[in-house]
Amino acid sequence: MTAEASPLRTAPVRRDETGTRVFSWTTSTRALHARYRLEWRFRARPEPKATDRELT
Repeated sequence: MTAEASPLRTAPVRRDETGTRVFSWTTSTRALHARYRLEWRFRARPEPKATDRELT
């Protein structure tokens, strides 16, 4: 029931609704009995600048 990871053919769409970020994705060419799993990778926060570190 598992498959190798592959990129989506169409990109997810992002919209903001009253302070909430909503992502949606659709496809018109799905295979019969197809299953999709989306995996999220969160980026690390950028390192603070040297001048910011000195202020804290």
